[in-house]
Amino acid sequence: MEATVSLPTLLVERLMAGANELDLSISQYCQLLLENHLQDEDNTLVADPSILDPLKLTNLDENRLNHIHPGDPQSEGALSGHINRLLPLKYGCRMLWSMMDEQGSGPTIHDFRSAIRVSVAPVRTLLKQFDEHQGRERGSRTHSSFPNGERAATNRFLNHYMIRRPRAGEMNPSGALYDFGLIGVDNSGRVQFTNSGKRFVRESNPIIDESLEGGPSLSPTERALIVSQVRNNMEKEWAYMRHIIDGIHVGSNTPSSLLSRIQRRYGPGTKANWSSSVIPHMRSGVLGRMQALGFIERIFTANRVEYSITPAAIHIID
Repeated sequence: MEATVSLPTLLVERLMAGANELDLSISQYCQLLLENHLQDEDNTLVADPSILDPLKLTNLDENRLNHIHPGDPQSEGALSGHINRLLPLKYGCRMLWSMMDEQGSGPTIHDFRSAIRVSVAPVRTLLKQFDEHQGRERGSRTHSSFPNGERAATNRFLNHYMIRRPRAGEMNPSGALYDFGLIGVDNSGRVQFTNSGKRFVRESNPIIDESLEGGPSLSPTERALIVSQVRNNMEKEWAYMRHIIDGIHVGSNTPSSLLSRIQRRYGPGTKANWSSSVIPHMRSGVLGRMQALGFIERIFTANRVEYSITPAAIHIID
């Protein structure tokens, strides 16, 4: 049995302060520190913007979107806190489209994951360059959900954002593309778009199709498509988002006050029964998704962050 290691109190306090500043759980913050350390040698690399060209609408063949899988969102509960951005959904869908053959048949799960494993790290480098050039604020950085070349980070991206084969005891694959109902797997093991995925992938994207210079990660139409998926088919994810919107609206607009609100509804002893260590992770994830959908904004003042809801979120309340 491994011995328990006690960290110095000062180190724990600094980790907590850093995590709160970035609105992350302690585990997420430590993971971020490690990944930043591992990619220090890559910070001087310059990525060529043309690496996104194969994913642009103008370079993709709409005739290859003929095979549609009859699928709906598969998430039975609120989405994992690992899913804290939504641009990877667009990237994954465009990668899938680029891999369709002339008959519209998609790749196997293995081939799809392998292609992304090879191509995704340079995309992060490119997005990071533009985030830094534009001075994007924390919470709005497009590169933060994309992995560097570190194996564990790439595996997390593939498993949580793209698609993972079902494990022992599981009936279906998982991953955000599958959970949101954008893709399905046919009887031959090929990854195919659903009707919702086809609509989503065909929409122009501000980052991939238009310009890396500023702008949101998803267009208003793309946001509307994702919101429709959640509202109509993902009952518990929608209820969780409504809980957050209502909370911020009535004054739970800081990390600590929002954490307390989530704990009362979803924490130990409730029907959801999330552990105290899981709740900060789930809070960070939903806030990232909701910011990508245009429902909340974050206001940073020194080491303090507050949340506010947007007119789009007020419309939901009304």
